[in-house]
Amino acid sequence: MDRENLWARGWSHVLSTTNDVAELREFCSSVGAPPSALQLGNRRWPHLDLKLEARKRALANPDVRVFERTSDMLRFLKGLPLVLKE
Repeated sequence: MDRENLWARGWSHVLSTTNDVAELREFCSSVGAPPSALQLGNRRWPHLDLKLEARKRALANPDVRVFERTSDMLRFLKGLPLVLKE
């Protein structure tokens, strides 16, 4: 998860390190984000777009790795093997 999207203040991206869409849906529900937070347009990195309380809950989750910058998060993910799950 990035701490804040540089291009959209107050928003954060959440990605699964395994691109597990079911995991993203479950996380979306667990932080109280609407289902529309799930973005599936980019098959390489399906992700959640979070803001407000859902974003705060996600940032406070000790199981979430938080990156200061989106580019740091993407660099980390690019170093992982690509696995797409439905």
